[in-house]
Amino acid sequence: MSARQLIVLVIAAIAAIGALFLIRSMGGDDDTATSEEASPIAGQQVLVAARDVPQGAALTPSDLAVALFPEESVAPSFVRVADNPSAQSDFVGAVTRRAFVQGEPITTNYIVQPEGRGFLAAQLQPGFRAVAIEIERETAVGGYVQPNDRVDVIMSHKFNEGSEERVASEIVLEDIRVLALGDTTQTQTSGEAPATVDANFAVLELSADDARVLAQADQLGDISLALRGVQVDTVGMTSTRRNNGVGQSSGAVRIHAYGSVLGGGR
Repeated sequence: MSARQLIVLVIAAIAAIGALFLIRSMGGDDDTATSEEASPIAGQQVLVAARDVPQGAALTPSDLAVALFPEESVAPSFVRVADNPSAQSDFVGAVTRRAFVQGEPITTNYIVQPEGRGFLAAQLQPGFRAVAIEIERETAVGGYVQPNDRVDVIMSHKFNEGSEERVASEIVLEDIRVLALGDTTQTQTSGEAPATVDANFAVLELSADDARVLAQADQLGDISLALRGVQVDTVGMTSTRRNNGVGQSSGAVRIHAYGSVLGGGR
């Protein structure tokens, strides 16, 4: 064997040994990665929606599932299986106060157990009342108000000023949730255009004080609803009254007209 052939063989042997070590090192990385991927994820099993669930739905077994969430992502309002092993059965029949999407954790503050009470009573936020008022298509945004929309309540009142008849209008309640319109309790969530709802009464979610204000305003004038847009400052808010004397502790309703104040004082 010539010296040249010997050198070629030595170089080939060294290359083969180097390739072997490279392959082994790569295989070791794969084994490490596989081991890391196989490591269990630390977290909590929580109750989630197995499918999209609309607001006001009574939960069924097929609506509920269990999913693993990282420990740092589990909020106090989540239903932990460790704390309630029978959660999937315990929450069957509970009513949703808002819609849930598939995979979303079920939160206790938006679920209520009816406990023999009616559907609408289960929909009410704690401390609120459902109050019905008569409406017409023209006074409810042409029928485009939907359940779960938020509205302002406007009172219009005619009065005489000298020999002239004048009209005064006042927003008596702001940011009020509509629970139902006639027999319609579900919000339109699909379609190419908004649907209209023909109803002769609207059911509003009001505090006790706001319910009293609405009753007084209904006696003094005509009631109409003004639809509010979906804005950050209105989502999840409770009803609020304007700081203009409407619904003060005296029970009087003040009507502003051209700078004049009519009705009872404070």
